[in-house]
Amino acid sequence: MNDPKSIATGIIRAEHRALAAVINSMKSLVAEIRAGRLTADYRLFWSMIHYIDAFPDQLHHPKEDDWLFARIRQRTQAADGLIEELSSQHAACEAELHHLRKALGNCEAGVAGALESLEAAMQRYAEFTWHHMATEEREILPIGEACLTAADWEEIAHAFQENCDPLTGQQEGAQFLALFRQIVERTPAPMGLGTRQAS
Repeated sequence: MNDPKSIATGIIRAEHRALAAVINSMKSLVAEIRAGRLTADYRLFWSMIHYIDAFPDQLHHPKEDDWLFARIRQRTQAADGLIEELSSQHAACEAELHHLRKALGNCEAGVAGALESLEAAMQRYAEFTWHHMATEEREILPIGEACLTAADWEEIAHAFQENCDPLTGQQEGAQFLALFRQIVERTPAPMGLGTRQAS
């Protein structure tokens, strides 16, 4: 995987998988708590919400908007409507996360019915995110592969590689990698590497 197109699309898909892993883990933990098999670890939950909020907002979505989407717009008008939809979804993430934060805060405060609300909010956010990422991978990336030049992919790959390389000055990338590892290590098995603590 040495060509810029493979590097860029590989990083985009890997970042999607990391985000999906955290969302899936949080969904599973909420289900385990509702079933009475685990107690709630709110420090872990807030770390997960911080990751699924800050990582896409600070690193992933800006690179898609400013590099992948922008270059596709330069090469074809066929994807303009789809790009508008995806860009609006990037902006809508905050509203979706607001419901998630509110539900988790109510749950931590012991509000009646809050755990059920958290589970519903988590399900809505997961479905929103799955649809968004699937559209990017199944529709936008193939359009990019068909219309972008080698020079375009070189620029896109360079931009996304900054997310992974703290030596470029993109310190946020290293911070999010460390946060992801902490989440995995703290999340109880089998979702993560941590020990299970029964309710």
